[in-house]
Amino acid sequence: MKFLKKKAKKTEEKKKTEGPLVSVVIPLYNHEKYIQQAIQSVLSQTYQSWELLIVDDGSKDLSVKKARAYTDKRIQLYEQENEGAHRAINRGLSLAKGEYLAILNSDDLYEPERLSKMVRYLQEHQKTDFACTYLKVINEKGKLLGIKEGWKNMEPWLVPHPEQSLKDPQDFKANLIMANFISTTSNFLVRRRLYEKIGGMRNLRFAHDWDFALRAAEVAECAVLEEPLLQYRVHSANTITSDRKWMLFEIAWVWAANLKRFYQNEPALDAGAQIDIVKIAESLNLQGNDKVFWMILIFIEAGHAKGIQHPEEQLLDDAELRSKFLRYVEGRTE
Repeated sequence: MKFLKKKAKKTEEKKKTEGPLVSVVIPLYNHEKYIQQAIQSVLSQTYQSWELLIVDDGSKDLSVKKARAYTDKRIQLYEQENEGAHRAINRGLSLAKGEYLAILNSDDLYEPERLSKMVRYLQEHQKTDFACTYLKVINEKGKLLGIKEGWKNMEPWLVPHPEQSLKDPQDFKANLIMANFISTTSNFLVRRRLYEKIGGMRNLRFAHDWDFALRAAEVAECAVLEEPLLQYRVHSANTITSDRKWMLFEIAWVWAANLKRFYQNEPALDAGAQIDIVKIAESLNLQGNDKVFWMILIFIEAGHAKGIQHPEEQLLDDAELRSKFLRYVEGRTE
């Protein structure tokens, strides 16, 4: 009888860990208040074929101590000097072994069935390489503030003439060009082949998730699962609240760097093309930073003319150069 019980237990454990491996990367920085909840949300997944790579980006609080308390063999902790969230994420992705790659910011939470439902969807839709979901927006105490349903609601900004814009009830790519409805890197699940094709995060403080998603949408089929499977936390210590002018610069940069991905050919001056140009213009709310957008765009085009492969990245990596553009950023809210 004891033998049968042991055998049944082993069979149950095998069922829980069957399926393709999902690598979850947590970039951790000074989130001692939330990190245990984030880790526990991975441990509580109904889908158990995962590894968790926590990359601490030079935390000064008790974050590392709290993360180190977990002894599950699937959890690995790495420490580095403070280099920014994008570098912490990229380090985790470079170490990941999974067929599927996911990110969980250290103040967010997975719903228990997130991985099982998302993996099942991608297994059933082999051409889809990038998936996200609806999300629950919560505050620092975990109180539900609302449900964000992709591009359908809670828009980060509005455009004055949505009927003339790219806004479309069914078009993932068109709506992503207008704004980052995905909201956070925590809302990604991607196939390894997509990551290997487009690379990781670029050197952005606020918009690395949007930039990555636009690069993904250029080359891959993308999908939104219409169920809130992530708890996205907003609070006073969110990165997005720390430097508004820099954030506005990055919004302009993302559009300047990525719009051409979706309009590679020079449009002919016929009626259809003019309507498309109008749609693009009506889709961008630059919040008073049209001048900065054009400065970045001209800089990129001049770099391409000189044979530079990614001139836009110079603006991210060269602080002195970037400061010249930041001087022109208008910090007003619209």
